[in-house]
Parts: sequence; C-alpha cells; structure tokens
Amino acid sequence: MLSDHVAEDWYREAFGILYSVVYAHRTVEAAGPEVAFAAAQVDLGPGERVLDLCCGNGRHMVHLAERGAHVTGLDYSEALLALARDVLADVSTQLVRGDMRALPFGAAFDVIFSFFTSFGYFFHAAENVAVVRGVADALKSGGRFFVDYLNEAYVVRTLNPESVRHCSGHEIHEWRWIDATRRRVNKRLRVMKDGRSVHESSESVQLYSVAEFRALLEGQGIRVKRLFGDYHGAEVSEDCPRMIVVGERE
Repeated sequence: MLSDHVAEDWYREAFGILYSVVYAHRTVEAAGPEVAFAAAQVDLGPGERVLDLCCGNGRHMVHLAERGAHVTGLDYSEALLALARDVLADVSTQLVRGDMRALPFGAAFDVIFSFFTSFGYFFHAAENVAVVRGVADALKSGGRFFVDYLNEAYVVRTLNPESVRHCSGHEIHEWRWIDATRRRVNKRLRVMKDGRSVHESSESVQLYSVAEFRALLEGQGIRVKRLFGDYHGAEVSEDCPRMIVVGERE
C-alpha cells in the first residue's frame, strides 16, 4: 500500500480531471432513481429553489432541474465544475465555486441536497459543524435537508481493504482502512495507464453513528424527520450501506 498518511486537505487533489474515470459508475442515468427518491422524501415542488451541495459533475442537478426546480450547484473542484458545465449545457442551472464550510447564501433555499457522502471531509469537528450551520443558515424557515451519508456500522463490517478494477484503459488500485483513533475511513488510490502511474490521491471522511449524526444536525437547528438505510426506503441497519437523513430547519 502507499503511505497511510492522509493530508488534512486531501480534498484539494482528490476530485480532479480523472474523477470521471475513477467514478465512471456514478452517471447521470444512475442519479435518476436517487433524485426520484430524494425528491419524494422532501416533497419537492416545481419552482422551489434548490442547492446541490458538493454537486460534482452535476449529474443530480440534471434531474432536479427536470422536475421544475431552480437549481444551484456548489462545488470546490474547478475540474468537476468544468465537467458539470458540459453535463448541464442544455439545462437551466447555476454553478458556484465555493467551500462548504463558508456557504455564500442566507435563507435562500427551500431544499438542500447532499448526495454521495459529500460531508465529513474535515479532520476538526468544528469544521464539520460549520458545514451544518451553513446549511441551516442557507435554508429558508421550514426548508428541508436531504443528506446521503455512509453508514458506519456497514462500513466497519464490510470494508474491503484492497481492490483493483479497470475502466477506459486505466487500472484503478484502491486501499482502504479505518483510523480507529480519529474514527475516520480512509482510502488511498493509484491510477495506472500503460504501466505508469498517472494519478495518486487520498480520501478520508468522518465516521458517525446514527445518534451522533442526528445530534450534529439537531444541534444546528435541523430537526431529523426520517432515516433510511438505502434508496429503497429500508431502515438503517448494519446490512444497509447508507445513512440517509431527511431533516427540516426549525
């Protein structure tokens, strides 16, 4: 395995131009059922103002806009925003480059969505709290928050320490481990092409129990209304990969 050291600012390098290779399975088509489920849970209506927080390449935004919402996407990665501009070329949306710890919005949105573990990036608890506080501040009174996060119990039980896969002429080698001291799940990644390394990066996110995640949201004024373990509506359990929370700004 590569070095097990993960820099605290790992996210600056992790989401680059090869994202569409590493996460080729995260397509616009795959996002459709996820948006359908999420929209139903927050009772998304036409004309509502929506933020896709950490929107990536915009694949969820396509479906949100098709439902008649006024959609804004925010992401830190210039490379992913460039991909999003192509994906959203035929859709009326707004893209903003920003840091989720300092959202540049005030009581602007009816709904905020956070898909695909786009949270828990930061090593200091206060920074992750700041993200939730920013979400609460960016929601209108009674606004809804849909967040799709990993399920700690499932990760601990099923984590695959090493894997190799191939996509578009690239070999993608991944190593995964849990830092029990910091309670984080980490990944090192190396992408090879024609026998040479073309990309190396790390990923790291905080692990939360359901109770801890609920307390984090409710501590910043987002009341938890429903919890799910997957996009089919299952209850959260160690057999379900996700911890999906639907909340409402008090």
